[in-house]
Amino acid sequence: MSMINAAYQATAALPDGQLLHLRAIRPDDRERLREGFFKLSKTSVRDRFFSVKLDLTPEELTYFTEVDFLRHVALVAELQDGLERLPVAVGRFVARQDQPDHSEMAITVIDAMQGKGIGRVLIDHLIECARDLGVRHLDATVLAQNTRMSRLLNRTGLPIESKLEDGVRTLTLAL
Repeated sequence: MSMINAAYQATAALPDGQLLHLRAIRPDDRERLREGFFKLSKTSVRDRFFSVKLDLTPEELTYFTEVDFLRHVALVAELQDGLERLPVAVGRFVARQDQPDHSEMAITVIDAMQGKGIGRVLIDHLIECARDLGVRHLDATVLAQNTRMSRLLNRTGLPIESKLEDGVRTLTLAL
């Protein structure tokens, strides 16, 4: 039985001692996800979507929040703020049709929280979930200048392959 499903929850300590709460994304996260999108700089949006976007479409919001936890897994990272938890990042992987043992991975952390270890916690949990589902490789397709994601993946300590083509780098982690 897989550990990853719509009830997934975990807690991890960040380097500064704050607790990061991770949970499975839910359909009712649509508006929070959209609000988080507006907290991203143009650079962060370009790094994630390879173009400047002004908003997420209803179709994208559905795709990003209604996942099956078999072929598409998405986790939300939240920090406690008083009595509520505020989403600060989302990480996901989606099975590739052309390579069944590979999944495409993406992580987005709101600008104000970048560099605090949130991406590292998310990647570790995504790796665990991917392994649990039998995924053998996580692929991250990034713009060549997105060195933050390249460094993040290199810090996992896992074998990594890198291929650069037309300003786009594909980084493949062997799980």
